[in-house]
Amino acid sequence: MRSIYVFWLTALLLVFATFQARRWSNLALFDFDGGGYYAYLPSAFIYHDLGRADWIETKQQHYRPGTHHSIGITPLPNGNVVPKYPMGVAVGALPWFVAAHWYAPVAGFAADGFTRPYQRAMVLAGLAYGLLGLWVVRKLLLRYFSDGVTAWALAGVGLGTNFFCYASYEANMSHAPLFLWHASLLYCTVLWYHTFRWRYAVGLGLFMGLICLTRFSEALYALIPLLWGIQRAADVPLRLHAWWQHRSQVLVAVVLAAAVLSLQLVFWRATSGHWLLDTYVGERFDFAHPHILDGLFSFRKGWLLYTPMMALALLGWLVLRRYVPAAWLPTLAVLPVAWYITFSWGQWWYGGGFSARPLISLYPLLALSLASLVAYVGAHYRPWRPVLRGLMVVFILLNFLQTWQYRHGILHWDSNTRELYMRNFFAVRRDQMWLPPGQPNPSAAPRD
Repeated sequence: MRSIYVFWLTALLLVFATFQARRWSNLALFDFDGGGYYAYLPSAFIYHDLGRADWIETKQQHYRPGTHHSIGITPLPNGNVVPKYPMGVAVGALPWFVAAHWYAPVAGFAADGFTRPYQRAMVLAGLAYGLLGLWVVRKLLLRYFSDGVTAWALAGVGLGTNFFCYASYEANMSHAPLFLWHASLLYCTVLWYHTFRWRYAVGLGLFMGLICLTRFSEALYALIPLLWGIQRAADVPLRLHAWWQHRSQVLVAVVLAAAVLSLQLVFWRATSGHWLLDTYVGERFDFAHPHILDGLFSFRKGWLLYTPMMALALLGWLVLRRYVPAAWLPTLAVLPVAWYITFSWGQWWYGGGFSARPLISLYPLLALSLASLVAYVGAHYRPWRPVLRGLMVVFILLNFLQTWQYRHGILHWDSNTRELYMRNFFAVRRDQMWLPPGQPNPSAAPRD
């Protein structure tokens, strides 16, 4: 039962972190990316104009005159304005938005889409999806590992990575729902190949569609169901035969994924007159010049520097084949492709954020590798088990410290440097910060 205790401890800490320092003034959560993800909902269901995603800017002048924060909207030649971000987050948050829209006038708030009930609903949606994703990861781990190993792996992912930040302080971003959908895709993959039941085929299509509808580049994670269970060349014809035997389920999964993704195409057609639209004007991938080493190790946003727990998960891949052989090839294939695509983006550090936030989507898969390392050390190198557990506890505490620093503007949200990192390593209050001479005190993370 240790894993269930770890889950509820993580849930308690996430709830506390979400509400202990949250500011609920009007529009506070709808600046920058959070507003862009959300803009679909009030435009469609309150103002009944899909082509006016700039309602947030209009309301900004009402609630916070004189301020202007970009929410990532794209003007079209026909005069409409649309979010540059895909609509996956808005689709996932729709039930929460409906509940907030019903509750707002009852509680005496303006039902305009931007007051406190709407903000709380979007945060609660992200928090709930993050916790549901962690529950699915627990169920997945228990299929292969003991409860004790599962507990350590769950603590590593839930408490020792930047997942904690993006399921609490930044829960209105895309990463918590993506975590749930990736965990569910992986779980349905495992169960479908084990049972070939229709419900898991439907799940594969639904969750793959939601993943792509949230971030197009994450179509690469289709490699997981495609490669799951293949260990040698002789497995390929067997896999093709299994797909053919269950071709109706495969077809339904593909059609369902395409149908979910088509929601974006229909929206673009309705607002611009075109089925395909480039909403990231001036932003591109530069596949000839990826910043993989920067993305993994730099003081600006290095994934393994700020989330060293994942270094243990990568080490666990070496023994993953002993415990979850079906996951060995998908992990080997997905990791380099994800790193290459993620860090080929022109703004490879992805603006404001803590650690390499796009890689949170890898965590359900890497939880298997982390658990494999814990199990292997416990079974074959028992004297080293306290060392590994102690290291994981240190990484969890480091994650708490740096999440706190990020939340309070001590760990710079965009442009940290080696000197800033080293000098402010133990700072826990803003008045303890070291800054270069003449540099003003930076503001806290912008998506507060």
